[in-house]
Amino acid sequence: MNTTSSPMDQALDRVDGVLKVTGQARYAGEYSEVGLLHGSVVSSTIAKGRVLNIDASAALEVPGVVKVLDHRNRPKLASYDKDYDDADAAEGAPFRPLYNDRVLYSGQPLALVIADTLELARYAGSLIRIEYAREPHETDLLAAQDEAYTAPAETPKPRGSFKAELAGAALSVDVHYSTPNEYHNPMEPHASTVLYQADGSLQIHDKTQGLQNCQSYVQKVFGLEKDKVRILAAFVGGAFGSGLRPQYQLPLAVMAALELKRSVRVTLTRQQMFTFGYRPRTLQRLRLGAAANGRLVAVGHDAIGQTSRFEDFTEHVVEWSGMLYACDNVELTYKLAPLDVYTPLDMRAPGAALGVNGLECAMDELACALAIDPVQLRLVNFAERNGNEDKPYSSKELRACYAQGAERFGWDQRNPEPRS
Repeated sequence: MNTTSSPMDQALDRVDGVLKVTGQARYAGEYSEVGLLHGSVVSSTIAKGRVLNIDASAALEVPGVVKVLDHRNRPKLASYDKDYDDADAAEGAPFRPLYNDRVLYSGQPLALVIADTLELARYAGSLIRIEYAREPHETDLLAAQDEAYTAPAETPKPRGSFKAELAGAALSVDVHYSTPNEYHNPMEPHASTVLYQADGSLQIHDKTQGLQNCQSYVQKVFGLEKDKVRILAAFVGGAFGSGLRPQYQLPLAVMAALELKRSVRVTLTRQQMFTFGYRPRTLQRLRLGAAANGRLVAVGHDAIGQTSRFEDFTEHVVEWSGMLYACDNVELTYKLAPLDVYTPLDMRAPGAALGVNGLECAMDELACALAIDPVQLRLVNFAERNGNEDKPYSSKELRACYAQGAERFGWDQRNPEPRS
């Protein structure tokens, strides 16, 4: 290799770095043209039920308001679930914005106000009155855990004799943990600017991590030809996974543009950033059995994650407990509890951020119970192979990492008493 042209060990600017730090980068919500209209989403204030009436009369009287769209007067949409499937969709029936009078979760978009300015659109949206028929709802995973069912995604098969080895272990811990919902909230909120072209085609600047995914979604939902839909995302101001699926501001902006044959931008508020995908809440139980020297003889990890009523969102939560430490007797289960909420979505380190958190906390509790140094416990159970697949790791420098880390912050000088 010609080392003179190699970028390794050289200071390099990011391709988009200069534009971003100097404010020259243009994001989805910053493209404009003369006559651009602005849309503001009106969200549900109940978690489950039906819309009986939407009174938009006061909003329509505001000078500068052009249109209010809801399920009663929206443009034609695809009828079948498969048309709303996207490349990152979970199993089930995808959410269809403004499709009918059903309310599936709190914060669901129920109307779109289109006006000359964003300020007018948001003000007019505050004047809309919605009458509901409320239905009993459940949004608490703790209360719904008994309704949980086995997740459709496969987990590694049990190996060895987990229950017998756990019962015969010199010492064991049986611990429960929970992790809360976590929401993607990048600096750039979700926005879609749909520039309506003279030939009826759409040039769309969208906050997305998947251009082709959004293009395909718009084509199928609105019955458009591929060459009539162009999606652009020159810059993404953070996403953390929130841009993997087309979010609802995209079809709402397209609806408005097609209905009015004009360019429209829809930008979600910071509050509305909490009304779509998120890292799901989990309830976890870990049972670890060990010999007196700390060697693991049994590992059990059971997790329940929340999902929506209409899609089964699954993550790889428990698999890590079968591969990160050496153990011959392992049992892993993962269930889903359906709630009246929107479908979760992948976030950085999907699944691992949840499952590894539970596993490592349990290992620390086991170390305390055994009166063994927590780092030493991990060295005793160091895994040379992925136990779930019985395959060797191609490389692993974790032992050196333990040693260097412990040395650098004086691990041997710490007070080993928990919470000391």
